[in-house]
This record gives sequence, structure tokens and C-alpha cells, in this order.
Amino acid sequence: MTFLRDALGFLRFATGLKAFVNQPLTLDDAKALIRRGMQRRHEAFLQKVQLAVFANAKSPYRKLLSWAGCKPGDIAGLVRDEGLEGALRRLHDAGVYVTYDEFKGRAAAIRGSQRFAFREADFDNPLVTPHFHGSSGGSRGRPTRILIDLEHIAQSAPSWALWFGAHDWLERPLLFWTSAHTGIVNRQLIATRIGRRYVRWFATVGVVTLKDRIVAPTVHRVFRSATGCPQPEFVPLSEVDRIIDCLGGLVAQGSRPCMVTSPSNAVRASLAAQQRNVSLRGVTFLLGAEPLTAARKTSIEAAGAVAVPTYGFSEGGNVGSQCPNAGAADDVHVSLDAYAVVQRPVNDGDLDAARPLLLTALRPACPKVLLNTEIGDSAVLETRRCGCLFDEVGYLQHLHTIRSFEKVTGFGVTFAGSDLVRVIEDVLPRAFGGGVTDYQLIERQDARGLPRYTLLVDPSLGPVDERAVAATFLEELARVRSQYRYMVNLWTQSDGILRVERRQPVPTGRGKLLPFRTLGPH
Repeated sequence: MTFLRDALGFLRFATGLKAFVNQPLTLDDAKALIRRGMQRRHEAFLQKVQLAVFANAKSPYRKLLSWAGCKPGDIAGLVRDEGLEGALRRLHDAGVYVTYDEFKGRAAAIRGSQRFAFREADFDNPLVTPHFHGSSGGSRGRPTRILIDLEHIAQSAPSWALWFGAHDWLERPLLFWTSAHTGIVNRQLIATRIGRRYVRWFATVGVVTLKDRIVAPTVHRVFRSATGCPQPEFVPLSEVDRIIDCLGGLVAQGSRPCMVTSPSNAVRASLAAQQRNVSLRGVTFLLGAEPLTAARKTSIEAAGAVAVPTYGFSEGGNVGSQCPNAGAADDVHVSLDAYAVVQRPVNDGDLDAARPLLLTALRPACPKVLLNTEIGDSAVLETRRCGCLFDEVGYLQHLHTIRSFEKVTGFGVTFAGSDLVRVIEDVLPRAFGGGVTDYQLIERQDARGLPRYTLLVDPSLGPVDERAVAATFLEELARVRSQYRYMVNLWTQSDGILRVERRQPVPTGRGKLLPFRTLGPH
């Protein structure tokens, strides 16, 4: 039955694709759609709750709302009296929210004396009939099953059109430098929807799961047949010179190419270009999938390129995009017709300055139903004007300093992710050379369940005093916060807890290169 359903969905995808890509969205169309969405945010939220929550017996949120004694009329009253974000905060205080581990099905939801057990599939949107399935990269655990639907892509396209229009990219050649997994077709379809077919696609790592190895090539072949886009050129990460040759050639011809890729790939390209004395002035990297820290942005732009990020997640797509007047490296405007964002309160003394984000999806075709749902990130959330195209349509809410709030924890002490990122991406490169992608902290458990940490240093850096690397890493952490000194003292005195290894940092299955990762047992 599952095979038949998937086959029928893919058939609908293949037959509907031609009409989908032949209806390009103009910038004026996009602005009109976004303004309409902004005007009906409250209505869209209430309708989504009615159809996807209260009318869905499997919905986790229906169970939480029932436990809280909240009925549809109560929610409508809260929205009327408090506004959408105010209503969401009130619902959170009443216990209507989902933590990241609850969303992933890794932990039971405990509210008062009640215990709820949710599965990932319970959060699937019942209003969506998917064309096919993809999966996330599994950078924070096992891959997540993702529903892929042309209607969701169509509803996401206006934000991309606004992003391209704000930066004057709509007439510039578009390239992709990504992995070849199934889900990448989402971004390629959105680009096509706004009239930007890519001219080259450099594919790095292949797909992970057996199903993806079968589905991904078929999906991309059908996409290329409908759009006329070229087939992928498989380029190992070690052959970054091919990327530089392509970008440098386009710049020499007077073009100003835009390349969709990850921050770590863009850093690699920038460093390689500087080594070859090739200017990337005129190149813009359109970044996603990983955090864009200040250190990474500096490394990328040292070769003359421009780094502009979006922020999103596998299960729900794009949440926000950066305008030309950004106030921070990863500052983005939230797409408020698509999401309502509030923050979960934290206890005094929490290590992270920013609070965890709670997302509520407003668009009907979002693959997952999200109502005050954590997606594993924290950020600084603020409302302000910056005089850009995003302001014109009402996107006044900003996020920046966006980080995973997962932490490295062991022996009763926790290192916050933001602190680790600074030491790994800033302090170590300044002290021992290399760039922000040459160091990585790996956390694993030994056979007894005790934490063990490996600090990877790329062999390309040449001779490095490994003891000095470990000492600098620990000493710098001890300076950041007084509560770290206990952990640093423990690691310094104990053999086997922290070691330095000359090995390239380990990317995820999708090619993401994160500053620190938690892997399985040794």
C-alpha cells in the first residue's frame, strides 16, 4: 500500500511539474501574495488549527489543547484579545508547546501528571497529499522523513522572489553547489518558480539512505526534463579548484554569479581562491543549511565575494532571509506570512544569551504542523525597520545569532554551543593557522557510556603542536565562563577524555560541516 501511494504521488508530481514550472512568479506578484498573507495571518492561523489540529484525532497539539482545557473558541478569543504572538505565549504558559526532543519522538511530553508519547509522523500535516518523500540530513540524529509537495513549494516561492528582488539577483546567473539528495529539488523548484533556472549544478556528497539512492536520481531526472536544467556535475570536496575555475571564469566574462551552497563550502572556495590569487569579487554565495557565523562571513568575503544567508529547516523550509541592510552576519527577516515566532522562557543563569525559538506554521501546505514547536535553535529576536524591500511588505521581525541550542555536556558541566563555536572558529585558527572549517570537536561515548571528546585538526595545516592545540582550546573555554573551569580542570587531569587527532573534520550525510558534532558510540 505504501509503495502504491508513493508511486501515485510521484506520478502526480511528474504530470504536474510542467505546468508548475511554466507559471513563473514576478516580483510584483510575489509582493502582492505576501501582503495578502500578512493581512490574513490571524485567519490563516485559526483555520490551520481548526483543520489540522482539532479535526485531526492524531494531532499531538489536539491532545495538549484538550489537557489544557482549550477549545477553538478560546483560541479565537485569545487571538482577538492578545494578537497572534500574544496568544501563542499564553498557550505556551498553559502547556501547549512541543520541545525539540518531543517533536523528534525522542522524549515523552510531560504536562502536570499527564504523559504523552508522540511520534515524528504524528506531526505530519493531514492537509497535504505529498508528491514524494525526502529526508533531512540527520545532523542532529537519525534522518527525518519529510513530505515534499508542489503546493508547499509554490507557497514558499514569494519569499524567495522578495529575497532575490531585494538584492537585485533576478537577472544574474544561478549555480548550485550542494549534495545530490532528494530534498535539494525543493530549492531548485523554488528558483525555477521565480524564473531562475540554474545554469550549473556542482554536486558533492551523494545520498545516504537506500531509498534516497533510488528516488533522488529519478526525481532530479524528471525535474531536469521539465525545466531544461543541466545535469549535476559531481565534484568531490577535494576538487574545489573546479568551482574556482567556474566562478572566476564567469567573473572574467563580466557576469556576477550567485551560487547556492553552504557556509563551509563557501569558506573552502574563498580560501582556495586566495591561495591561487583569484578574485571572487562579483560572486554572491546564497547560504543555508549551516549557521553563518561572523568568522565564516569574514573568511568568505576575504576573497571579494559576498555572503548572504537564509534561515530554515528541513521539515518546514525557509523561515527568513537576509536583506542588504543586515545588522549581523546571520541577520534575517522572518517571513511573517509563513511563520509566527515567539521564544520559550529560560531559567536565570542559562548559558545561552538567546532563548529557544518556538515556531508556528501558518501556510496550509507546510509539511509539518507546528504550533509553538521547538526546532532545536535559539536566536536573538527583535522587531525593527531597516528601510529595505522586506520592510515594505511588513517583514519587520528579525532573527540573528541563530545557533543550535544543543550543548556539549559531560561530568555535570555544560559547554554552550555559542561558546564552542567562538573558540573553534575564531581562537584556534588565529593561534594555529587555517580557517574556520579546519577544526571540529567530536563528542562520543565509550563502551562504558562515558563521554569522550576528539578535537579534529585538518592535516593540510602542516605541523602543529597537538598538545598546544588542546591546551589553548581548554584555556580559552576556562576564560569564557567561570563555571567551565571545573570541566577544564577535569579534562586537563584525566587521560583519554580529550585528544587531538590530525584528521579532516567530519561532514554530515548532507555535507554540512558543523563546528561540533555528537556522534554514536566508539
